[in-house]
Amino acid sequence: MEVVGLPYGDKKLFSQYSLGMKQRLAIALAIMHDPELLILDEPINGLDPIGIAEVRSFIRELCDTRGKTILISSHILSEISLLVDDIGIIDHGVLLEEESLAELEEKNGKYIHFIVSDTAQAARIMERNFGAKNFTVENNRGLRLYDSNLTVAALNRAFIENGLEVSEARICEDTLEDYFKHITGGEGIA
Repeated sequence: MEVVGLPYGDKKLFSQYSLGMKQRLAIALAIMHDPELLILDEPINGLDPIGIAEVRSFIRELCDTRGKTILISSHILSEISLLVDDIGIIDHGVLLEEESLAELEEKNGKYIHFIVSDTAQAARIMERNFGAKNFTVENNRGLRLYDSNLTVAALNRAFIENGLEVSEARICEDTLEDYFKHITGGEGIA
């Protein structure tokens, strides 16, 4: 009880515990026998922001100072990205991807998004004038450039000087949720 920050001298009944206290109690029960591996399913589900921060901190401490290996199953991907070292993405029972958070962030990092009048011509300009190779054509008007050494201003100027119409140019960064939607090919059911 002390490890998870729950008072035990007040003799409070379980039914009087808040959801956050119940979550802490469940974790306390799970670590009581000092296991090497903890499997936590939605450990922050239903918690308020303070409770989320406290449970997050506790989970990190278990891993960092007590050397526990912790497997977390959760649909709250923004929270997962604050907690984990490695990520596995499972869809319909199939493991689609497993890698370190750093590798995922590198794959899912910042990009420049353009909407132009001719993507084929824009691609030629990026390759010829800037040596860009790390880009994708989204549709007949959209481009994503993943080369962080290039600037929006320089590319925009080159496009316009070569007769392209640029209707959108912005720097973007996908979230873990965006990446999950992309890799699973779905938008969810909600």
